[in-house]
Amino acid sequence: MQKTVLIMTTLDFNTIRERGLLLYEFIRGSKCHGIDTPLSDTDMGGVYMAPAEQLIGLGLDYQDQVADEKHDTVWHELNKYMNLLLKSNPTVMESLFVDPEFVVYEHPIITEIKKHRDEFVTKACFPSFYGYAQTQIEKARGLNKKIVNPITKRLTPLDFCYTYYKQGSSSITEWLAHRNLRQEFCGLVNINHMRDNYSVFYDWGAQMHADGITADDLIEWLGLPLDDPKRRMVDLIISTYRLYEIGGPKEESAFNPFESPIDSTDLSITVMLGQWYKQYCKPIGYRGIQKANGNDVHCSSIAKFEPPICYINYNRDGYSTHCKKYKEYADWEKKRNAVRYQSNLNKNYDAKNMCECFRLINMGMEIARGEGVKVNRRNIDREFLLDIKAHKFEYDYLIGLVQEKKAEMDAAMAVSTLPDNIDADKVNDILIGIRREQLGIK
Repeated sequence: MQKTVLIMTTLDFNTIRERGLLLYEFIRGSKCHGIDTPLSDTDMGGVYMAPAEQLIGLGLDYQDQVADEKHDTVWHELNKYMNLLLKSNPTVMESLFVDPEFVVYEHPIITEIKKHRDEFVTKACFPSFYGYAQTQIEKARGLNKKIVNPITKRLTPLDFCYTYYKQGSSSITEWLAHRNLRQEFCGLVNINHMRDNYSVFYDWGAQMHADGITADDLIEWLGLPLDDPKRRMVDLIISTYRLYEIGGPKEESAFNPFESPIDSTDLSITVMLGQWYKQYCKPIGYRGIQKANGNDVHCSSIAKFEPPICYINYNRDGYSTHCKKYKEYADWEKKRNAVRYQSNLNKNYDAKNMCECFRLINMGMEIARGEGVKVNRRNIDREFLLDIKAHKFEYDYLIGLVQEKKAEMDAAMAVSTLPDNIDADKVNDILIGIRREQLGIK
């Protein structure tokens, strides 16, 4: 038997055209709705057939859609297109009813599907159209959140580390800075049975060496005001190593990072501080709190009986959530329409989303009344929709109006004579017939 070799292809717009796979191309969005303005973009929709190599076998390379970066142009593969029709997806439903002037190319397969387009208009459209309208309301407010609360700085795990303070917590960065300490000289050790809780140790020798700090400097800093970071650092050294107790450093620490400052007039403390410096101020080489790539915290190897300077909790879930929101904001910022963004800066809702909300509700109401799918709004509610786009109404007024229209839509739905659902078997038969012809199956 002759072996057939199928070449796997990643589809893009040009490849689909060149291979003759395009079935439908049309103008969608505000231009086909008749509510575009001179600043409106031209959005395009399309339907294509996946090549045989994506349909045969496991379908690991099957692509159900092709889109540009901003999703201004989106083409659906035939299978996905038909499934979206079964779900009464408003955007896909509209593609069957756009005016001829907005159709760029139409294959006979689409012409055949359009002959059955009225069969897709059922009661299933009602929750779908209103659901999408509700989503537009959420997006209308969501844009305002992005404008008011921009996430322009990528935080690090260090920003989500907190130490215990009185009956609450303190950022570890602030806690360290208040004591003239730095995270890169810290070492962490997991605390058993306590998720994301760590003991924090400090490489005093590394900081003394890096900053050129001498024993005399430490003794001099004991005389500084209590709120001076250098004085706070010395107090921390003394309280950590219990230098105020007879006998010097102990094997086990009873460290409390918030004990009262040490009395700098105690001469025994200054003597012990000098002795401590000679014994303990050799660099150890802790790894710091945060990894070099800034994506996690990491632990260090710590000598037995070394006293910690404090304890921290790493809010790992909080950092993960921040990363997700930062990426969402960065993607939105990259893809946003600059003109639309500027027009909404001083408003409390996104005008385009709110316009879409009312267009979808009105269309849903018309479908419920048996008037069909009216995509072009030129002679229906165009002026009202353009007024919304121009921010001529307050948000609260529009929300109240949405509720009124929802009540009207519910009333129309209650007496609608439309079929309950689309005949899925018939749609499946249509798709099977198209695939048989494509693959040469009798």
